[in-house]
Amino acid sequence: MDFQETNNKVKETFTWVIIILILSFNSGCQQYIKKGKTEKKDPPLTIVKKKINNPLDIINITDSLVPPVIYTKAIPLDTLPVNIRKKKFFDMMLPAVLLAQRKIEITRNKVIELSKKEKLSPEEELYMDSLKVTFKTKQIKILIRRLHPVPPSIVLAQSAIESGWGTSRFFIDANNPFGMWSFDPNHSRISALKTRDGKEIFLRKFPSLEASIEAYNLMIATGKPYKKLRQLLQKTDNPYIIIKGLQQYSERGDEYVNEVSNLIKYNNLNRFNHYRINPYYFKD
Repeated sequence: MDFQETNNKVKETFTWVIIILILSFNSGCQQYIKKGKTEKKDPPLTIVKKKINNPLDIINITDSLVPPVIYTKAIPLDTLPVNIRKKKFFDMMLPAVLLAQRKIEITRNKVIELSKKEKLSPEEELYMDSLKVTFKTKQIKILIRRLHPVPPSIVLAQSAIESGWGTSRFFIDANNPFGMWSFDPNHSRISALKTRDGKEIFLRKFPSLEASIEAYNLMIATGKPYKKLRQLLQKTDNPYIIIKGLQQYSERGDEYVNEVSNLIKYNNLNRFNHYRINPYYFKD
């Protein structure tokens, strides 16, 4: 069945999904009573990888339940009217934002669970050590704090600004909506077509939009310029307060923060903070 047709059947099946979730919850409660504890596991998710040839290929998001689509190639949106361009841009970006957010939340829950164990298995030790290396810390408490996703409203606002609403070359040619630089020759990357101090500079190239958002999340989680933002994430979920930690993201400082704030407000991006991956795509 065509993916678009599948997506159109979501609302018809949602009532049954709710019933199943309620039954599963009741079953879980009974298991808890019998065993005294339950093992929380994240259900597997059916993710669809989709290539875009034109804007019509972008799945239209009509409500808060978002299909888990990974677009493997961004396309230019500059020929579209402004209002349609914005809608298509958010439709293209939001599934990847939510999928990246889910990965962080799953990892964070697993780290919290393992941190409560008296002794870890060799595999668990290796897993925790690799995360500490990735997130540049030796302390589990700091690791847990760094496994905190940025609200979708902020991610979408920044990607819109940095990519010119999906019109920039690094967005189209490199799936790089944030214009992230590459200083590592081992990175997959493209030339920025300009030099700095007489040397050619590069931008990172990603295999998908989701991969670029994961790199963005890691940059925010580990970069020294974003220490204030990480602290704010621990204190509040208010995007207008959190973005004060983005002063060093751009040379424009407060002017950039104000632009992010205005874009969130004008486009009502806070609504996306309550959007979720559609449970229709979770396997039993």
